[in-house]
Amino acid sequence: MHFPEIFEALLQTRGIAPEDKDSFLNPAYDKLHDPMFLPDMERARDRVISAIENDEHIVVFSDYDADGIPGAVVLSDFFTRVGYKNVSFYIPHRHDEGFGLNLLAIDECAERGAKLIITIDCGTADHKEVTRANEKGIDVIITDHHEQSETLPEAYAVVNPKRADSTYPFKELCGSAVVFKLVQAILLKESFGIKLGMEKWSLDMVGIATLSDMVPLVGENRILARFGLDVLRKSPRPGLAALFKKLNLDRKTLTEDDVAFMITPRINAASRMGVPLDAFKLLSATDPVEAERLANHLEKINQERKGVVANMVKEAKSHLEKREKMGEVIVVGNPEWRPSLAGLICNSLVEEYERPVFVWGRDGDGTLKGSCRSYNGYDLFKLMEKASDAFIEFGGHAGAGGFSATLESISTLEERLSKALAEIDGDGSADEEKTSFTITLADVSDGLWKMVSQFAPFGVGNNKPVFKIVNAPIRSVKQFGKEGNHLEITLGNGVKAISFFSSPESYKLKAGSSSCDLHAHLEKSYFRNRPELRLRIVGISS
Repeated sequence: MHFPEIFEALLQTRGIAPEDKDSFLNPAYDKLHDPMFLPDMERARDRVISAIENDEHIVVFSDYDADGIPGAVVLSDFFTRVGYKNVSFYIPHRHDEGFGLNLLAIDECAERGAKLIITIDCGTADHKEVTRANEKGIDVIITDHHEQSETLPEAYAVVNPKRADSTYPFKELCGSAVVFKLVQAILLKESFGIKLGMEKWSLDMVGIATLSDMVPLVGENRILARFGLDVLRKSPRPGLAALFKKLNLDRKTLTEDDVAFMITPRINAASRMGVPLDAFKLLSATDPVEAERLANHLEKINQERKGVVANMVKEAKSHLEKREKMGEVIVVGNPEWRPSLAGLICNSLVEEYERPVFVWGRDGDGTLKGSCRSYNGYDLFKLMEKASDAFIEFGGHAGAGGFSATLESISTLEERLSKALAEIDGDGSADEEKTSFTITLADVSDGLWKMVSQFAPFGVGNNKPVFKIVNAPIRSVKQFGKEGNHLEITLGNGVKAISFFSSPESYKLKAGSSSCDLHAHLEKSYFRNRPELRLRIVGISS
């Protein structure tokens, strides 16, 4: 079965014209744009080459998340391959230092004897810090993908596809991809004796970052994600091997979901719990014994993080349950909470209360900071703009963001945002793919799976298709997993439909129901090396 109608509809809903069909379904590495099209790339490339030739100390300053840290590994790979040792790495403490360059970090780089700082995934907004570096005789190359403000810092080079004057054909690269482009540009001019194409082994890091950073999986990102997954499946890195072993992941069948739900949280856990350098050390480790120690350490940190978040979610829910009235937007926080964990609490509360959520805590310097997550496609950035004077600063995009505020404005923030939400009601369009495709239970087959998987990897801008099965006969319903907290429905022909961290109540499935209308994604599980086609529940009506 080929399912031509669904195939054509999937192309259409993604806006893929007939002439672009082949390049979308078969991404080609040689279709990546020339890195020299990026603004300031020539200056950046030449400055790095001269720093190596003159044996200047280089500090790589990366953001602390699952985009910045893999980007630091991309540069680490490059310097290792060229045999350049006069380099050090700086990853800021999420809680104490916050996002981007800071003045104390610049002073620390000067103490290390730096003549050049290369940023990854940050720097576009850091005017004061770049000025301080210039005063100390340090050149700064910014590689970033965040929106610029009115002016750019006085850096030696600002390599950013989103610069106002950028003519780069694709604007949506993540931070790691931008720094990978810098490596490509350097090697195109000066190979330093490296075999042509060796830099492709760093695509595993670019793939992790692209899949982690919620950038649209179209254009160049689709190419980078597809080839990144290919390299991840055969990467020689001891750190990845140790992590895969620890997580019981079979690298041969690794998918974008494994990256997003298994690898990304462990990289992010390191910074959320105050040790971002440990994630960098794991991914760049060369000794298998050290790699195994670091993988165990990261898993332990991630478990601790889960415990802290669970307690914070419990506390937030308890606080919300005591309220007489709840706004259309929820704002909740506690000065004792770590802002670095706020986004994770948002996710739980959005799921529970089905509305946009803003969660705040207090960071190391006493500032109230938080994260927000959207619900039902409301544009959070527009929402925050409507109440912009309530924030010290804010940023982000439609689905997620961050903010800082005063204690005074926090007290009225829920009311203000709830009013603002009414004004943008209807502006927010829910998930770009509302369409579901009606199929029968008999259609759930390897043929349908083969057709669907041509569209992978899935993510932002390329959502997994949702299939609807009307009157799907229910054979059995049970809870599974160590703690019995996952839902499994076996359908009439033996196909399983599952939902993690769910119960029949989660979907208002009535006890004893003999059938239901099921909305689900199709996926292939390789648990315990047994390939099994199954459905991942999106919604149920019975």
